[in-house]
Amino acid sequence: MKYRSVLFVPGHEEKKIKKAYTLDADLVVIDLESTVPDNEKQNARKIIRNCKVDKKKTYIRINNIEDLDFVVEEEFIGIFLPFTESREQLLNIDKILKSNEKLKTDIIPIIESEKGIQNLKEICEFKERIKVISFGSHDLAKSINLKVSDDENEILNYRKLIVSHSKDPIDTSYLNFKDLKGFEKSCNVAKRVGFAGKACIHPGQVDISNKIF
Repeated sequence: MKYRSVLFVPGHEEKKIKKAYTLDADLVVIDLESTVPDNEKQNARKIIRNCKVDKKKTYIRINNIEDLDFVVEEEFIGIFLPFTESREQLLNIDKILKSNEKLKTDIIPIIESEKGIQNLKEICEFKERIKVISFGSHDLAKSINLKVSDDENEILNYRKLIVSHSKDPIDTSYLNFKDLKGFEKSCNVAKRVGFAGKACIHPGQVDISNKIF
């Protein structure tokens, strides 16, 4: 599977979910975590189920163990794991999956904390379920009070570190979705460093990401 464009869509917004599959994104990630309000998380699972999405190109960004059960029950091919920070965390999830899954579920860890950065080597060595990892710069920057400028130079060393441990990782999202030129610059920087794709949060970003990566 390619990961040039990885499009994230909120799990409680049916129109956005259906729209995602009309685009040329390599992978659609339906979110049950930060973009879904707490009072909508249970309803989001019902919406996803009713949308009858293409599970061969869909991962779920989980929020809790209930989401993991949902992924197994619905036979999605993989999950994005927010705040992946240790091998122990991955082993615990692996144990849960093995007890229930009908098909092997891939894990794409999101590295978005200092602890995740510190344990990058052991995370990347968890080959049982991990083929690629992803970078989440925004929560990382927030946790260490790092102000990231338009050229994103402040996260360059983190990008290089991730590439040094993982082949063809997925780069962080670009939050100003209206600034497509800025998004393109961000893609180009990530491509030069060694990333193979980009997290997208808006339909307008998908074709640009596909073109660059």
